[in-house]
Amino acid sequence: MFKGIYFRLVATYLTLFLVVIIIISFFSTSLFYKEFTNQIEDNLRNAATKTNNLMERYYNNEITRTELAAWLDAMGYISNIKIYILNPDTSILQQVSANENLNMNDQLRADIKTAMDGNEVIRMTSITLEPGLEEVVYITEPLKYNNAVSGIIMIFSPFTEVNKLLKEAIITIVTVVVIVILIGTLAILRISVNISNPIKQISDYAKQIGKGIDVPDVIIETNDEVALLGNSFNEMKREIMATEQMRKEIVANVSHELRTPLTSIIGFIKGILDGVISKDEEEKYLSIAYEEANRLKELTKDIVDVAKLESGNLSLNKEEFVLNDLAHDVFIELEDMVKEKNLDFILEENQKNIIVNADKARIRQVIINIVNNSVKFTEKGSISLTLDKEGEKAKIIVKDTGTGIQKDKISYLFNKFYTANDYGSATSGAGLGLNIVKNIIDMHEGTAKIESEIGKGTVVTVIF
Repeated sequence: MFKGIYFRLVATYLTLFLVVIIIISFFSTSLFYKEFTNQIEDNLRNAATKTNNLMERYYNNEITRTELAAWLDAMGYISNIKIYILNPDTSILQQVSANENLNMNDQLRADIKTAMDGNEVIRMTSITLEPGLEEVVYITEPLKYNNAVSGIIMIFSPFTEVNKLLKEAIITIVTVVVIVILIGTLAILRISVNISNPIKQISDYAKQIGKGIDVPDVIIETNDEVALLGNSFNEMKREIMATEQMRKEIVANVSHELRTPLTSIIGFIKGILDGVISKDEEEKYLSIAYEEANRLKELTKDIVDVAKLESGNLSLNKEEFVLNDLAHDVFIELEDMVKEKNLDFILEENQKNIIVNADKARIRQVIINIVNNSVKFTEKGSISLTLDKEGEKAKIIVKDTGTGIQKDKISYLFNKFYTANDYGSATSGAGLGLNIVKNIIDMHEGTAKIESEIGKGTVVTVIF
């Protein structure tokens, strides 16, 4: 379970999400704390400056001591601070509340001494002057008059409120973080499901396909790499199923094509051995068996050629040769076969000395297969073999006056085992000849096309 992609996705996303949230929360809290303490520092400094100005006015007899006390009381009340003005000997000259004493500790005495030397001291780390008292932060500044230090100004601000606000801020941030984590977790779970489920489905389907079970297409409604994977899987599935169907058809067709001549051969031989066939007819049936054996041999050769072509194990032995010379040789080889059906066999050379760089044996096979195919479907008339050029490429055209082929059947003629009886009257052959032609011409980076009309014949054109 914990090794599954769903768990890994959730664990990875959730860990990264929590780390990011914790970092953001930490910096947010730190920023809030710093901003708040900076504001307190500014308030303390402003109060110290105002207090120093009031003391200058007091020393200059611009305000009375009563007015000074009133001003300090008002400022302390409004700002919630405690103000102490000390003499150089640390005795209290003025304070906000006459009922409160300034409790000294070692830290305060050290800071007062620093202030007497003309330096400001500000303590933003909360302290308690005595056990049980509230925490405070404070500023200690020299009281300057006529460019001389005449005393010390100490201003205390309670830190209890700061802690309270800080706790409230932390609670708010934590609440927001918890809500964000819950929403983020739900989103992560949803995203992980959207990613892992299709992958799991593809995996399950792949196992079923491996067992030969047909499965429906994977439906992915997103527009991302997972959807691309699903589409690729669906395409692969269709190719596999098509290949499997083709394999079944090939096995069925090959079995049929092999069974027919073998049945004839076995039947004739058994008839001769059993004495069913008379001595006078033995030669006739042996000749038929011989022809069937040759047909079986050619079929086996074609099947091997198709297998090599489709597996890519067949390599071309290219060489430069004159196509016209090859065509002449093939013409002479096939002439008797064509004339046995009382057909005219014509060789036309629109271009002389057509030099090509190709596999001579395979181009010979192409010409023979096309002509053989034409002979099967032509009962009268002629078959012509024409040589020409198209640009820098050679062109071979085989035209017959045979039965012709229906328009909707032409696109299937280069398929394996698409036999002649699918579109004509002849029944011999396994339907491999034109498929071999197409594969060989494709290997030569050429083209092969068929044009036909019922009752008028067929034209096969090869350019390479």
